[in-house]
Amino acid sequence: MFSKSKRENAGSNLEIKEKNYPPSILSKNLHITGNLETEGDIQIEGVIDGDVKSQLVTVGAAAVVNGAITGDTVRVDGTVNGQINARSVQLGKSAKVTGDIVHESLAVEAGAFVHGMCRNVEQDRQRPDLFAAKPSLVVAGGDEESVVAQ
Repeated sequence: MFSKSKRENAGSNLEIKEKNYPPSILSKNLHITGNLETEGDIQIEGVIDGDVKSQLVTVGAAAVVNGAITGDTVRVDGTVNGQINARSVQLGKSAKVTGDIVHESLAVEAGAFVHGMCRNVEQDRQRPDLFAAKPSLVVAGGDEESVVAQ
């Protein structure tokens, strides 16, 4: 009586999933302290003191991110002080990254600076020894066992 029909609900759910969000552009004169998270795209030209999570993250040439970046695609032309975790990472010639890069695809232009480890996730998945169980110290007492350290 008070609910929408199934047909109306199905249509509204499709509209939400298909909605395209405009990119968020953070200008050069903007300094943000805190984490940023969006389902859309972010173009950073200012300074961010915090983590960034988005589908597409673009760090401009004069931009600085002091925190981790997580996304599907990350393009860096500026400075990142923190870990980058993305399917595709592109470092421009003016990029300065201090932190690890975890990626499936990595492109680095001549002149880019990276101080950290670059790790390909696909290669990690192909090496089962990396995910082998770590030795642990097990203390048995009575009917229960307790894991003390791993």
